[in-house]
Amino acid sequence: MVQYQDEESVYNLIPREQIIPTRPPRHVSGYPSKVHPHDLEFGQTKLQGHANFGLPNGANAVSPSKFLKSHEKSPVLPEPSIPSQTKTKLKAPVPLKDDRPTMGLTSNKNYITSNAVEAILSKPGKVPQDPFQWTTRPGYGEVPVYLRRNKQAIMREKEHFEQYVKMRNQPESGQMVSQMSAEDRAQLILHLKRKWGKVNHHFQGFSLSVDNEMKKRRKEELERQLAEIERDIKTLERGDTILVMDE
Repeated sequence: MVQYQDEESVYNLIPREQIIPTRPPRHVSGYPSKVHPHDLEFGQTKLQGHANFGLPNGANAVSPSKFLKSHEKSPVLPEPSIPSQTKTKLKAPVPLKDDRPTMGLTSNKNYITSNAVEAILSKPGKVPQDPFQWTTRPGYGEVPVYLRRNKQAIMREKEHFEQYVKMRNQPESGQMVSQMSAEDRAQLILHLKRKWGKVNHHFQGFSLSVDNEMKKRRKEELERQLAEIERDIKTLERGDTILVMDE
């Protein structure tokens, strides 16, 4: 690869390879080089022909011998011929008036049995079905499973909060303080991070526009929970020594 030096350099003393450019192939037109002069138009097709004074007087007059004859403009039908493809007869032709039926013919067919067999082997018709009644569905009117699950989660959080408030309100006298082990501390941090992920998932699911008071309160509550969990995680990760008051 040849490197070009804009300024003075020792590398400029090295003899460079002379690159001889290759000549591209000569252009050859795809059109014929020899054209007959009669084939050249030179724009003559765009010119208007010589003008005249039109037809002589009386050329457009109606002649009495040229009149519209009867059926002159009627379409000319082809001559009738034998059809190339004959249609199959789906039903037997009606008997002629000269036909005489054969008398005395009897049949041993059991019409009762044949009708029963035809009824058994026939395809059943489409039976109309009544519309589905949602009131008869199993579990109709009961509390959904997800509501019961959410209610249980809320009750557990409420119990934990009540225990926390009860522990805070107890007098400090007579309480024992113990140090939290590293395993319990790591497990508690992991639990708080998982809880932060769940709360953040619900928070990210909110729309950008909060159009009513209920959504606004719910969003503020989630923001408060996220801030509280983040504060607890920072407190636990700040040092290795965590003191816990025994109940």
